[in-house]
Amino acid sequence: MKKIKYYILGALASMAALSSCDADFTKINKNPDTVYEVDPEVFLYQIENVMCNAGETWADSYACRLRWMQYCAGIWGYSTTNFTECAGFSGSLYSNYVNAGKYARHIPYYVKTNMPEQEAAYSDLTEVARILLITKGIQASDVYGSLVYTDGWGTRNGNVEILEPTFQTQEELLTTWNQELKEAANKLATSSNQVTFKNYDLAYSGDMSKWVKAANAVRMRIALRLLKQKPAEAKAIAQEVLSSGNIFSSIDDSFILYFDNYWTTQGDWHSVIDMDRASAAFMAYLLKYNDPRKRLFFQINNLTPENVAAFNAKETTTPAQVIPTHLGRWTGGSVSYDKWATDSCRTSRYLDDIDMRPMNRPQTRLWKGAQDNGSAGGWIPLVTYADFCFMASEFTLEGVANSKTAQQWYEEGVKASLRQWSKIADYCKINDYEAVTESEIEAFLKQDGIAWNSAMAKEQIYCQTWVEHFKNNSESWAMYKRTNYPSTTSTLVTWEPINVYGELQQVPRRKKFTMPADGSANYANQVKRLEDMQKESNFGRLDSEFGRIWWDKE
Repeated sequence: MKKIKYYILGALASMAALSSCDADFTKINKNPDTVYEVDPEVFLYQIENVMCNAGETWADSYACRLRWMQYCAGIWGYSTTNFTECAGFSGSLYSNYVNAGKYARHIPYYVKTNMPEQEAAYSDLTEVARILLITKGIQASDVYGSLVYTDGWGTRNGNVEILEPTFQTQEELLTTWNQELKEAANKLATSSNQVTFKNYDLAYSGDMSKWVKAANAVRMRIALRLLKQKPAEAKAIAQEVLSSGNIFSSIDDSFILYFDNYWTTQGDWHSVIDMDRASAAFMAYLLKYNDPRKRLFFQINNLTPENVAAFNAKETTTPAQVIPTHLGRWTGGSVSYDKWATDSCRTSRYLDDIDMRPMNRPQTRLWKGAQDNGSAGGWIPLVTYADFCFMASEFTLEGVANSKTAQQWYEEGVKASLRQWSKIADYCKINDYEAVTESEIEAFLKQDGIAWNSAMAKEQIYCQTWVEHFKNNSESWAMYKRTNYPSTTSTLVTWEPINVYGELQQVPRRKKFTMPADGSANYANQVKRLEDMQKESNFGRLDSEFGRIWWDKE
């Protein structure tokens, strides 16, 4: 196919800075700046490449959500005063949403303008791009509430009239996104004579039947977010999806983007071990239930009896450095800042060149395949089969009839999670990889607390969802806001109270906001956006990260 010259125009239509510490959203729809020659399929890779990047991973996952959700305890990166106010939180996320949109919206316009005779043949590419954009939009809206969507990216889709786009409320966004995903699934299921983009499709290598399933899986995401505000509508969406016949049925259907090794060196230049180690709460769960995912999530520490004895023999004059002999090969540290000084699990120690810190290091190659001289690629989980099963199980408990019971969905989800993580760990070539066996899976499912118990079924679903989302922790954060699980009083997973200088900390629920400066770009629409969100009874103060977005209903 011939390559056509085009101009990459400015980004999304006007979304000025939402607070003084936000990314710069003011340069919009203006100033063509770069010239490229590409095929339309290249735009898809650009979208996939901004579904998550180093800035978002560092500021949102490593510094915030891994700690907020108590998967990990921080060892470096931010002071004790900003556990809830992480520097840079969500700035890259918003930018990635903006960038995904400018490419997704440009595809149909680019094709129509430059190759109109092939417009119908690029329908699949347009719909796949839409699914990715909506998936990213859900993440952005979880933090920011109202967004520009329908009116956005005007110069990217030929609509140069709208340079001051309106914001849509979260309720409007979820309704629009659900309808567009439904339409996308229908179009993908019935299209013909399409241009292939197999080599640019990092999720399904051009298998449109799986993209149909992915669209329906993302609809289930939307349904869960509607469950408190609009329960009847949420259940109707879940019913439609589960009855469609086009749903995930194995881990091979999981909506995951797989990147090569080049991406892991360029797209995620930090690794999780720069900032985090296993938390006491997460490790306590993994040990209590002998969860096989323990060795997939974390690397065994170096506290062999021989190493501990050798280290302690050298440290007889410094009692504070001596390693307690009760600490084993698997241990987590306190997330609470006020315990750091007295937590022996956290202390950094070395026996010659052997790292003797008790807290287990995350399996670094799960986050960055090139870490530790690795040769594997990167991956971005969006909706896994296990995740879908747990959503289906919860909706079945809510009365949504389908072909499986809630117990069957739950048990299938647990099995799928262990199988998926084993497959991913192999793909990432983690250190000391050992595949999860079917006998381990069966033994795991038979334990009290893991085996289905109707008296605590929802907690079991939430617990396994939390574990499944170790890397996709934007979703565990969303679940926490929706269900208040886990907590310091939950049983299967029990969080520790987090104190900073004696003050009990809360988990943030959204971004802080400030009113835009008078005269800033798109000023009137920005003000209206914030004023409309403030009408919600639980929104709280603009400058409070503990206020609630629309779907986060008490």
